[in-house]
Amino acid sequence: MDSFADVKSAVEALEALQIDYMIVGALSANAYSISRSTKDADFVINPQPGQISTSMKQLGADFELDPQPQFETLTNSVRNIITHLPTDFQIELFRLNVKDEHHMERFRRRRKQFVAEINREAWIPTAEDVVIQKLRWQRRKDLDDAKNVLAVSGPGLDWDYLNSWTQKHGTFQLLQELLQELPQDSK
Repeated sequence: MDSFADVKSAVEALEALQIDYMIVGALSANAYSISRSTKDADFVINPQPGQISTSMKQLGADFELDPQPQFETLTNSVRNIITHLPTDFQIELFRLNVKDEHHMERFRRRRKQFVAEINREAWIPTAEDVVIQKLRWQRRKDLDDAKNVLAVSGPGLDWDYLNSWTQKHGTFQLLQELLQELPQDSK
């Protein structure tokens, strides 16, 4: 099983159990820009009590859940890590943080669309929300993802929405700096 098959299995397990989710991270950025490889897959989920352990049964014996949930400091959400044992590929499940206004808004705005890497439809955030979240992370790979989304999807983006959230998060100047790095025709 390859890493994209692992992601597809996770999507199918979440949907079978009717757990609301969206794929985030590199795979969501890939949907709106230049694809890059990734060593893991990130999901935001909104499970009911007990659904994480039930999803593990759905995935099967090749997957292992780290029994210790971790606290993620940027969005203040709880994260569970599932590892596909044969490949060591990790699937990170971030719980929807109801105290983070943007976390809630991007989950509400998510859309179901075709994700080429897994050859099926899945829930992903909008292009604007990918950029906003990547700017919040501010790691080099995230800024590269944000810049690529801006370069490919820029003309069709909701700039009022983007500007509003980047101003709220204090990343508006960073957004402007990334825009300055783009060719004129992609703005």
